[in-house]
Amino acid sequence: MKVQLNKINQQSQSALKPPFALVTLKSEQQLEAGDDISTWLQLTKYRSQKNYAVFDKERYAFSERIFFKGKQVGNYIEITKNADAELIKSYRQYINNIYQNSTLNWLYYPLLTGDRSEMSFSQKEELQQFGISHLLAISGLHIGLMFSIGFFITRTIMSCLNFMVKPWTQQLNLSQIYALGGFLLAFSYVYLSGFIVSATRALLMLGCYLVIYFYAKQALRWRSILFALVCVLLIDPFSLLNPGLYFSFTAVVIIFWVLSVISFSAIGLVAIIKTLIILQIALFIGLLPLSLYYFNGVSVIGLAVNLVAIPILGFIIMPSLVLFSVMSLLLDVSSLIGVFDYLLQYAYRSLTLLPVEYRWIDTATFSLQWLISSYLTIFIVCFTPWRLMGCFPIAVSFFDYYLQPKPVWQLDVFDVGHGTMVLVSKQGKGFIYDLGPVYFNTYTRINNTLVPYLTSKGIETEVTLISHMDKDHVGGLAHWLQHGYHHTFSLLHPNGPEQGCKAGKYSFYNLMITVHEPAEYLQTENDNSCVVHISDGTFSVLLPGDISAKREAQLLARQNGLKSTVLLSPHHGSNTSSSDLFIKAVSPEVVIHSTAYKGQWQLPHRQVVARFADHNVLQYTTAAHGQINIAFYQHEYTINLARYDESYWFLKD
Repeated sequence: MKVQLNKINQQSQSALKPPFALVTLKSEQQLEAGDDISTWLQLTKYRSQKNYAVFDKERYAFSERIFFKGKQVGNYIEITKNADAELIKSYRQYINNIYQNSTLNWLYYPLLTGDRSEMSFSQKEELQQFGISHLLAISGLHIGLMFSIGFFITRTIMSCLNFMVKPWTQQLNLSQIYALGGFLLAFSYVYLSGFIVSATRALLMLGCYLVIYFYAKQALRWRSILFALVCVLLIDPFSLLNPGLYFSFTAVVIIFWVLSVISFSAIGLVAIIKTLIILQIALFIGLLPLSLYYFNGVSVIGLAVNLVAIPILGFIIMPSLVLFSVMSLLLDVSSLIGVFDYLLQYAYRSLTLLPVEYRWIDTATFSLQWLISSYLTIFIVCFTPWRLMGCFPIAVSFFDYYLQPKPVWQLDVFDVGHGTMVLVSKQGKGFIYDLGPVYFNTYTRINNTLVPYLTSKGIETEVTLISHMDKDHVGGLAHWLQHGYHHTFSLLHPNGPEQGCKAGKYSFYNLMITVHEPAEYLQTENDNSCVVHISDGTFSVLLPGDISAKREAQLLARQNGLKSTVLLSPHHGSNTSSSDLFIKAVSPEVVIHSTAYKGQWQLPHRQVVARFADHNVLQYTTAAHGQINIAFYQHEYTINLARYDESYWFLKD
């Protein structure tokens, strides 16, 4: 579970910015969110796998101040209840009780509480495809809505009590009172959501805007943005690592800019609709580079859906949910909620009738260079008189991309812990060697590593080969098949991956792939691994699976197809493999050990490391270096290491 560390070695930690840890605890008492726990923990630095072009868990953990992993030492544990947590828990239970019989309870509950833990993955994915997942993340939109509701409630109450409060309100600015009422409701909303990061940031922006609105005389909008940004960064400079910061502030800038250039010559429903359409188009265009950079894709129908969804959320859903929640304190409003739920459910079901292919488009990697050049272009076009110069940043990025030399083919060894997952790619086509491990018979690296990487790089997999049926090599098979890759086994596993691979020589876009004959008189699964040699005539790669020294001796006896530029160490660097004679025969310039960080087998074995060192072979391990990419050019190759290329300086140590 995720815990906040209030004391370490009896020393109190920062209450404003406490560190967190993911820990394992032993307790006979039921643990609940918000409990105060005293126990002894053995802490280690938080660390996870590191791969290119996929979700960076280490960076996310750091931005959320999750600095440690830990396990309980001994049996001492003391648990007490926390009053603030009990209030939030009671509120969430209250909301859940009101809407638990509703079909769209999964939508109402997170809107009112900020807790999305009860949503299924498919529901979250569906909202992302429609381009409306931001509607469930408590942010500026929700804080603004709650402020508006509180503002109008306060104004209505003050109007109803006008005859009682008029004598002493004549000296006050009623707008400030209304705004205070709105801010208090927004603050209560953020408090009951548990002060989640996005909500707290939006509340801070609202506070800055209100202060400047009532006390400043010029540059209201832009000054409030700058003040809010400074406050956010003073509180937590590392919020710069959070994509939400860029989305929220960019959205506010876009809204302020649109409102500053639109002339409000007409008033009425048509004018409001026109303004909303212009705002939504501007937000879609302005946030598109961020969406491509962080999510490698964009919702095709997001623009149209948001034109309808945001007004419905702002004028119907949120006010109705707040009203139902308050009325439920005094009355039974289940029938009203039932009618509301039925109508909204009908509208949502109509939306789900849209085919999946029209909802979301996956794109190739959108680099930081393209992100910066896109916003430079937008800035020049929108804020300077030299609009034609807006073509310059895009043109520079375009020529830089196309003039850079491109590799002829590439080898990627993914960081999957103790296991093997390898991709060989050329001309946008992929050859997969092994599918990585499976954990608890459920969790694999297919969904969060391999498939996202293939999508981001625009690689179409044509061939898959399984070296042998050990779980650390074939663990992702079920998930791989779920993604529709059955056909990729037809070339080398015509009878299925369980029956072993088909030996022979194959051409893969002018790469020669040699699958060696199976082992003779060796009964172990490891020694029956499919040994594959891939060559372009100049550079080559040898993938030997988990073979031992016995199978290595058989390969040496055949005296062909072993010499390689790059070797994936047999059996992850185990001392049962990588004999001196085998290393000498392969004569690699580079060896890659696919291993787990501080794994239980402590691989690669120190004697194996020493043997490769004796042959002057460059050694890399996925545990230490993350995903290893080797790009082969016509006359040279380059080695790229994910943990060094994509880690900030404060995360490398």
